[in-house]
Amino acid sequence: MCQSEKVSKTVNIRIFPANSFPATLKPETFKPQTPPTSNLIPYTPMPVIRLFIVEDHTLNYEGILALLKGCDDIEVAGYARSGEQALEQLSENAPEVVLMDLKLPGIDGLETTTRLLAMHPDTQVLMLSVDDDLHIVREAIRRGARGYLTKNVDRDELIDAIRKVASGKRHLAEELLERVLDQPETASFGSPATPSTAGHPFTRRELEVLGLMAMGKANKQIAESLFVSLHTVETHIKNMYSKCDATNKVELILYGQKTGVLK
Repeated sequence: MCQSEKVSKTVNIRIFPANSFPATLKPETFKPQTPPTSNLIPYTPMPVIRLFIVEDHTLNYEGILALLKGCDDIEVAGYARSGEQALEQLSENAPEVVLMDLKLPGIDGLETTTRLLAMHPDTQVLMLSVDDDLHIVREAIRRGARGYLTKNVDRDELIDAIRKVASGKRHLAEELLERVLDQPETASFGSPATPSTAGHPFTRRELEVLGLMAMGKANKQIAESLFVSLHTVETHIKNMYSKCDATNKVELILYGQKTGVLK
C-alpha cells in the first residue's frame, strides 16, 4: 500500500525597504520626449500673389478664373474690361502681377502696359493674347512686359508663368520660345531695346507694313499680303504712330520719306 507523500514548496519573497529598490527594479516616472525648440522649423505661410486681370470678354475672364481655381497663392484682386478702366482702377494701388489682354477697346494692351509701368514700375505685366506674331511679342517685351502667353495656355503653364513673373523672372509661351530664339531680331528676349542705328525706329515687319501702306493698300489687303491678322496690322500701325508722333497715315508716310525709308 502506497502512502501519499506531501510535497511542500517554499516560495522565497524578497522584501525591500521603500527607499532601497535595486537600480534595475526602481519604477521610472514617464516623461514624454519633446524635441529641442532650437530644432523646430517655424511655419512660414506662402506669400499670396495679387493678380489683376484686364480682359474685355466675359467668357475669357471666367475661363481664367476657372484655371486659377484652387490655387491658394494667387488671389484675383481686380478686373477691368478696357485699358482706360484698368489705368483708372490701378492709379493709386497696383498688384504684383497684371494679366493683360492685347486686343482691348480703346487703347490696346501694349499702350496700357506702357502707361501702367510708368505709374508702377515694380508691377509685372504678363501678356495674354491670341496673337502669336513674333513682332508683336517683341514689341510687348520692349514695352516692359515680363512674359507673353497665348490663349491656348493650360492651367499649369498659366500658374507657373504668374509665379515666375511675380518673382522677377520672365516667361514666354512654350510654342513661341523656339521661334523667338531662331530669329536674331528677337533673340534678346527680355533685354532692353537698343536705339536703332538705321536712322529710323521701325522693325522689319513695320517697314513692310509701311511700304504696302505707301502703295495705297488698305489694312485688310496688307494683312492678306503678309499672311497676318487684320488686328496685327493695326497694331503695327499704332506702334509706328507712337514711334514717330504721327496721327494719321499721311504723316506716317511723310515721315518714312523724310528718313529715307520710302523712296
